[in-house]
Amino acid sequence: MEPTSSPETLPAGLLVEAETARLARIFGAICDLQPVALRADGVACAPRAAPERAAAALARLPLPTRALRLAPGRPDPPSALVAGFYRRSPGHLPAPDGWLELVQAPGPAFGPGDHSTTTAALSTLRVLPPGPALDAGCGSGLLGLAWARLGRGPVLAVDADPAACRQARASVRASGLADWIRVEHRRLEALSSEALRGHTVLANLPRSGHEALLVRLPAPPPAAVLAGLRPAELAPVLGAYRRLGLRVVAMARAGGHRCAALIGPR
Repeated sequence: MEPTSSPETLPAGLLVEAETARLARIFGAICDLQPVALRADGVACAPRAAPERAAAALARLPLPTRALRLAPGRPDPPSALVAGFYRRSPGHLPAPDGWLELVQAPGPAFGPGDHSTTTAALSTLRVLPPGPALDAGCGSGLLGLAWARLGRGPVLAVDADPAACRQARASVRASGLADWIRVEHRRLEALSSEALRGHTVLANLPRSGHEALLVRLPAPPPAAVLAGLRPAELAPVLGAYRRLGLRVVAMARAGGHRCAALIGPR
């Protein structure tokens, strides 16, 4: 079929026609089409699950397609390629070998992978050294999932919202990372020294959350990702971590927000 550029004209289902080996090579090009099932003649997708994203992806797709009369499903949340990770729901097609995936269970928590602050935080993880991490205010749990998926180390994920914790636990199970990640219902103000000591800090939080975390730190963390802060808010938080001996190794922009990755003293 001809490339579709309008969300209103997307078919209910779409078959991307290609051999399995080629699909693996260009998988990033079909993530936004909402791939659901692998077939002998290609990949069945559910583009109406994310119509604006799918329409743009279809317009630049380098493969032939044809419409399917029936939708192969309506996976939620939508899939996307985010900061080098294939973020998908349990209803999407698993990633081919060689692609890093994060399985996000549906739910109400903050932290969809295409939120600008989450994307910025995910983009900085690879520059940090391995070791145990604390996903502070984990929301749906994507930062902890990514840390574990990269093989960096075990994760303690905490959030004050019980619904967020339930969603994060479901995402951990769906991702097959239960041996790597423990999710606990905790307020940042109630974190113990043991929960913080020696842990890389993964924090996509408002300024008040960062400040609550800073006063609980028993010692300089090995590394930190600080996201969710506007430029004027980032400076004092960075200053506090610098006084602990950490140095900035990467910065990312997230709309009107900034994200910093820091490494502590060796």
